[in-house]
Amino acid sequence: MGRPSNPATKYFQRTLSTQQRMILLAAGKGNLCRGFENVLDLYSEAHNKGFRPGDDLSILNIGHATTNSPDPSEPVRNSKRESIGNV
Repeated sequence: MGRPSNPATKYFQRTLSTQQRMILLAAGKGNLCRGFENVLDLYSEAHNKGFRPGDDLSILNIGHATTNSPDPSEPVRNSKRESIGNV
């Protein structure tokens, strides 16, 4: 691994595993940069609905709704509602 993480970092470089590359390519329809942005957007949405690092992924209820009819009235978790905003 490279240098220690710093919250002020503007640019970072990391070597992707095959699985990580495949995930970003799928998320970006073949574009790694767009995939990275989409994964950040996805995490932002999950965070705004209460998901936090270390939480069990099952609270996200992935696969229990469709993209055509999401249910915004049911947040992932009601006990945490802080927002990270749009970055």
